[in-house]
Amino acid sequence: MQKTPVIKTAFFVFIILAVCFNAKADLCDTNKFDSDLFRGDNISIDYDDDTIIFECYDEDGMVEITEDYKLFIDGDEIDLDRKERKLVKKYYENFKDMIELAKEIGIKGAKVGAKGAKLGLYATARVVKLLSEDYDADDMERDIERKAKRIEREAEKLEELSDELEDIADDFENAHRKLRRNIDKLDDLGWF
Repeated sequence: MQKTPVIKTAFFVFIILAVCFNAKADLCDTNKFDSDLFRGDNISIDYDDDTIIFECYDEDGMVEITEDYKLFIDGDEIDLDRKERKLVKKYYENFKDMIELAKEIGIKGAKVGAKGAKLGLYATARVVKLLSEDYDADDMERDIERKAKRIEREAEKLEELSDELEDIADDFENAHRKLRRNIDKLDDLGWF
């Protein structure tokens, strides 16, 4: 069975929205964070007042990184040398970039989804127009395909942004491991 371009586009928009909202939820929620990135369980990440806050509920531990790249472990500021401060800065900036891009993808994804829903209503209206003698199924398909192509182009731009988000997330993961390797007090935590 061959799918029409409208169905393909609707399916593509649905997949993009699912990925976008999942990415946004994963990055912005303060729910438990399950990942190979951390060595502990029951960890949450919060971004509050331009500070990244990691909490490990099993160990009753907390790590904070402020917008001026200061590192705190359980409320105590950790002295950092130049190299360590540079790592903390890169880590913070990667995290901030992920949050901002995920929000952008979520907003644009919602707009594309709304346009897809609007296209569905438009298609329904075209079905009624089929009752007219001067409008046939070929006319309807042509009209719908034209509108669907615009939505598809926007969805492709979202896919490019999602690829960019994935690259930033990879950089963040690498920066996390470097932080742990280079700052003994983070490595000593066992859960970070």
